[in-house]
Amino acid sequence: MAGDMKKLREQIDKIDSQILKLYEERMDVVREIGQYKMDNDLPVYDASREDEKLEKVFESVKNEEYADGAAQLFITLMQVSRELQEDMMGIDSDDFDWSGEPVEINLESLGGFGSDAQ
Repeated sequence: MAGDMKKLREQIDKIDSQILKLYEERMDVVREIGQYKMDNDLPVYDASREDEKLEKVFESVKNEEYADGAAQLFITLMQVSRELQEDMMGIDSDDFDWSGEPVEINLESLGGFGSDAQ
Protein backbone atom coordinates (compact mmCIF):
# COMPACT_ATOMS: atom_id res chain seq x y z
CA MET A 1 0.00 0.00 0.00
CA ALA A 2 2.79 2.47 0.92
CA GLY A 3 4.50 1.69 -2.38
CA ASP A 4 1.29 2.49 -4.23
CA MET A 5 1.01 5.82 -2.41
CA LYS A 6 4.60 6.67 -3.32
CA LYS A 7 3.89 5.92 -6.99
CA LEU A 8 0.74 8.01 -6.94
CA ARG A 9 2.56 10.94 -5.34
CA GLU A 10 5.30 10.66 -7.95
CA GLN A 11 2.59 10.92 -10.61
CA ILE A 12 1.19 14.03 -8.91
CA ASP A 13 4.69 15.56 -8.71
CA LYS A 14 5.21 14.93 -12.42
CA ILE A 15 1.85 16.50 -13.30
CA ASP A 16 2.56 19.46 -11.00
CA SER A 17 5.86 20.07 -12.82
CA GLN A 18 3.97 20.18 -16.12
CA ILE A 19 1.39 22.56 -14.65
CA LEU A 20 4.14 24.88 -13.40
CA LYS A 21 5.86 24.88 -16.80
CA LEU A 22 2.55 25.71 -18.51
CA TYR A 23 1.79 28.39 -15.90
CA GLU A 24 5.09 30.15 -16.62
CA GLU A 25 4.45 29.88 -20.35
CA ARG A 26 0.97 31.34 -19.85
CA MET A 27 2.28 34.23 -17.77
CA ASP A 28 4.86 35.06 -20.48
CA VAL A 29 1.95 35.42 -22.93
CA VAL A 30 -0.04 37.42 -20.34
CA ARG A 31 2.91 39.81 -20.16
CA GLU A 32 2.85 40.22 -23.97
CA ILE A 33 -0.89 40.89 -23.85
CA GLY A 34 -0.29 43.43 -21.09
CA GLN A 35 2.25 45.21 -23.28
CA TYR A 36 -0.23 45.25 -26.17
CA LYS A 37 -2.90 46.70 -23.88
CA MET A 38 -0.48 49.39 -22.69
CA ASP A 39 0.54 50.27 -26.25
CA ASN A 40 -3.09 50.50 -27.36
CA ASP A 41 -4.62 52.12 -24.24
CA LEU A 42 -6.81 49.10 -23.54
CA PRO A 43 -8.11 48.24 -20.07
CA VAL A 44 -6.70 45.29 -18.16
CA TYR A 45 -10.10 43.85 -17.31
CA ASP A 46 -12.22 42.42 -20.13
CA ALA A 47 -15.41 40.97 -18.64
CA SER A 48 -16.63 39.45 -21.89
CA ARG A 49 -13.32 37.63 -22.42
CA GLU A 50 -13.37 36.22 -18.90
CA ASP A 51 -17.01 35.14 -19.22
CA GLU A 52 -16.21 33.51 -22.56
CA LYS A 53 -13.23 31.72 -21.02
CA LEU A 54 -15.26 30.34 -18.10
CA GLU A 55 -18.02 29.19 -20.44
CA LYS A 56 -15.40 27.32 -22.47
CA VAL A 57 -14.04 25.71 -19.29
CA PHE A 58 -17.49 24.38 -18.37
CA GLU A 59 -17.98 23.09 -21.93
CA SER A 60 -14.54 21.48 -22.08
CA VAL A 61 -14.26 19.70 -18.75
CA LYS A 62 -14.82 16.00 -19.34
CA ASN A 63 -15.76 15.00 -15.80
CA GLU A 64 -18.61 17.19 -14.53
CA GLU A 65 -17.52 16.43 -10.98
CA TYR A 66 -14.44 18.59 -11.65
CA ALA A 67 -16.27 21.51 -13.32
CA ASP A 68 -16.48 23.81 -10.29
CA GLY A 69 -12.84 23.19 -9.38
CA ALA A 70 -11.76 23.82 -12.97
CA ALA A 71 -13.72 27.06 -13.02
CA GLN A 72 -12.13 28.16 -9.74
CA LEU A 73 -8.69 27.35 -11.16
CA PHE A 74 -9.31 29.56 -14.19
CA ILE A 75 -10.84 32.35 -12.11
CA THR A 76 -7.63 32.37 -10.06
CA LEU A 77 -5.45 32.26 -13.19
CA MET A 78 -7.32 35.23 -14.67
CA GLN A 79 -7.04 37.17 -11.41
CA VAL A 80 -3.29 36.55 -11.20
CA SER A 81 -2.99 37.53 -14.87
CA ARG A 82 -4.83 40.81 -14.27
CA GLU A 83 -2.60 41.54 -11.28
CA LEU A 84 0.53 41.04 -13.39
CA GLN A 85 -0.79 43.39 -16.08
CA GLU A 86 -1.83 45.95 -13.45
CA ASP A 87 1.68 45.82 -11.99
CA MET A 88 3.12 46.33 -15.47
CA MET A 89 0.94 49.41 -15.92
CA GLY A 90 1.54 50.76 -12.44
CA ILE A 91 -2.12 50.36 -11.52
CA ASP A 92 -3.13 49.79 -7.91
CA SER A 93 -6.00 47.29 -8.10
CA ASP A 94 -7.44 48.78 -4.89
CA ASP A 95 -8.37 51.81 -7.02
CA PHE A 96 -10.86 49.70 -9.00
CA ASP A 97 -14.00 47.77 -8.14
CA TRP A 98 -14.67 44.20 -9.22
CA SER A 99 -15.80 45.35 -12.67
CA GLY A 100 -12.56 47.19 -13.37
CA GLU A 101 -14.20 50.60 -13.07
CA PRO A 102 -12.33 53.32 -11.16
CA VAL A 103 -13.51 53.77 -7.59
CA GLU A 104 -14.49 57.30 -6.65
CA ILE A 105 -13.82 58.26 -3.07
CA ASN A 106 -15.73 61.17 -1.58
CA LEU A 107 -13.47 62.44 1.20
CA GLU A 108 -16.20 64.68 2.62
CA SER A 109 -18.40 61.68 3.28
CA LEU A 110 -15.52 60.09 5.18
CA GLY A 111 -15.48 62.94 7.70
CA GLY A 112 -12.35 64.72 6.60
CA PHE A 113 -8.84 63.85 5.68
CA GLY A 114 -5.46 64.50 7.25
CA SER A 115 -5.52 67.43 9.67
CA ASP A 116 -9.24 67.99 8.89
CA ALA A 117 -10.16 64.57 10.25
CA GLN A 118 -12.30 64.61 13.37
